[in-house]
Amino acid sequence: MNLKGAAPERFGAVTSWLYRVTAERALAPLHRRIGAEIPIEEGRLLDVGCGPGRLGRLLAAARPELEVVGLDQSPSMLREAARGPGLPNLTFRQGTLSGSGFRDAFDFAVSVLSFHHWEEPEAELAAAHAALRSGGRLWIYEPDPEAPDEEIRRDHAALWGWLRPPPWLHRALFRGHGFTRDEAEAVVRPVVAQSPFGGVHVSRQGSTLRLALQK
Repeated sequence: MNLKGAAPERFGAVTSWLYRVTAERALAPLHRRIGAEIPIEEGRLLDVGCGPGRLGRLLAAARPELEVVGLDQSPSMLREAARGPGLPNLTFRQGTLSGSGFRDAFDFAVSVLSFHHWEEPEAELAAAHAALRSGGRLWIYEPDPEAPDEEIRRDHAALWGWLRPPPWLHRALFRGHGFTRDEAEAVVRPVVAQSPFGGVHVSRQGSTLRLALQK
């Protein structure tokens, strides 16, 4: 069961298309911010739960020495990702971390707004640890329902023209799809403590919490 205790989320053809043309467009400022925060310029990076691939494509285009692999279990999401321009240092793969077989393959991994979907977080964290090289890092970004209004506005673009959902509406969505600081401590930290990572550093970045783990 996922850490929010919610029903599993499925992304079929229609919901994946809607996500690409609405949510990804609105999340463009968030992806730009996170892309600027990621500290490596070369090596290999894994984007876990990449969805339609905006963050991975942003990183690959800006950092030609960085090989980016996007991983998502939804075939429909990956079909949406394939609609974007191809880049020689960007590939997409269907599956989960626990089913990927990755071993000592990546210098860095990132998961943006997908950790709350993980149905087997303990197994997936163990697989993320195995996928990283020694010293590699996993940064998990999740919506923060307690984020200030100005940070929510900064991380989200208008959907169409002037149409911009107010912060309170984002915050209502965040409560079911993210973690407060107290939830990160009470729910997430014990799970990480049982994983090979052992510990996690929690910080607020913009409208998200960043959960930083290191191998």
